[in-house]
Amino acid sequence: MGSLVVAALSVPLSAWGIHRAYSWLVPDSSDVSLSRYLLLVGLAALAIRVSCSFFNSDRFQARARLLGCGPVALYPHKDPILGLDGFFGALRALNSHRLLEFYAGRFSSCAPTYYTIALGKWILMTNEAENIKTILSTKMADWPIDGPRLLATLPVLGPDSIFTSNGEPWHRARAMLKPSFVRDQVADLKCFDRHTRNMLAAIPGDDVAFDMQSLLLDMTMDSSTDFLLGYSTNLLSEASPEAQQFVRDFEYASRESAKKARLGTLLFHLPHPALRRAVRGLREYVRFYLKKAIAEAEKGAGARERSYVFLDELLKANPPEDYTIDQILSILIAGRDTTATAMTAAFYFLARDPAAVAKLRDEILGVGDANPTWEQLKQLKYLNNVIKEALRLFSPVATNSRTANKETILPRGGGKDGKQPILVPKGMSVRWSLHALHRSKDVFGPDADEFRPERWDSDLRVSWEYVPFSGGPRICLGQQFALTQIAYTLFQFFRTFRSLEARDDGPLLARTNLTISFPFGCLVSVKRA
Repeated sequence: MGSLVVAALSVPLSAWGIHRAYSWLVPDSSDVSLSRYLLLVGLAALAIRVSCSFFNSDRFQARARLLGCGPVALYPHKDPILGLDGFFGALRALNSHRLLEFYAGRFSSCAPTYYTIALGKWILMTNEAENIKTILSTKMADWPIDGPRLLATLPVLGPDSIFTSNGEPWHRARAMLKPSFVRDQVADLKCFDRHTRNMLAAIPGDDVAFDMQSLLLDMTMDSSTDFLLGYSTNLLSEASPEAQQFVRDFEYASRESAKKARLGTLLFHLPHPALRRAVRGLREYVRFYLKKAIAEAEKGAGARERSYVFLDELLKANPPEDYTIDQILSILIAGRDTTATAMTAAFYFLARDPAAVAKLRDEILGVGDANPTWEQLKQLKYLNNVIKEALRLFSPVATNSRTANKETILPRGGGKDGKQPILVPKGMSVRWSLHALHRSKDVFGPDADEFRPERWDSDLRVSWEYVPFSGGPRICLGQQFALTQIAYTLFQFFRTFRSLEARDDGPLLARTNLTISFPFGCLVSVKRA
């Protein structure tokens, strides 16, 4: 009712305001011109929009009450119009690599679910597992890829990628890609072995500091391009100039597209020639190997070095050339950056926990075979606990979002206690933070911020409280592929080295782009076994 009263009062006030504004801007009203008419119409339209927003707000709140939905907490902005206080706070946190802590702090100080303003646009923030489950699974059709989530990947991947499409186009892309990640392909460790051994060979002598993250990024780019294209970038051995340029284009495009998305919908469309050149370069690199694979298939060339290549299987469906490139780049982003980050996180935490390293080595050395099978890796309980814990504390995709395509209901966040459902208007973007979700003390205990792989041995039961690979129908296709590579790399590393020591003492920071990473690398040293 309050909004209705304000709306009713706003009509005469708006009329008076238009008259005063027009008189101030156009002192001589006897000289009537088209530009002055347009100014008057513009002022009137603004006043009508303000009045309508009050009326619509009152109707929306009445409908929410009728549906049993409660009011949602509002972040107490100092600037209630554009939310500039929040924007500059987030910008400072981003520049200091503390954006994830910034989000977590606002959940703690405000509410698990609240509305905030970002440059004049309302956004719903939530840290509720039930809401995330509803968005990603129960009511997935109400929550397509759109808004910030779409803008962040669209410049690189195009509109037809599995990560940027919805509805039937998404179903078609997923159906085409899913067979490439069946167990027979994931369990074939030969693709990982050569690149893992190249990475181990690149590690310097005992007690010499080096950046583990840099090595792992090179290794996962080599293994991902090998798996996807049948030709590795060979960054850890003898990379060609074309491969080196491809990596530079890839990293620049990933970084700049994330920056572009942060500008919002309107500024997103500003021209960015350097980004366009980088995207064109990386697409042409993939196109070269795509055409090469087609030519070899037409000639009936001999078998490849490996029995399975992702691109060969993809071409059996005879998709359009650019469509194939979209999907290749999608899997490359997922397979390279996220896997490297997850592995780096495991090494980061282990380097600070000698007891965990000793326990992990004991388990690994208990396996007689230096070349384990996929089944043997799966049976190493502590190894898999270490991976789970690293993913919990440093999830590569640390934030996510969706946008409502209709008025819809989420189960949590309403009322004084936050337990009532909430009504979400059409077009509202909802963002959540895995960094905050995975540190819930209610779920993971009072030591939720600490690295303790043993917690997974307890009666800990998690569902939507732990989603490092997302969930629902759009759950990561390459989940088992990534987990297998991480497990294999850790296995071979700790058979080769007996200790791992951190060589920096700074706080845990995160650079946020399409995925997160360690902004200053992961400096460690080793001792050989």
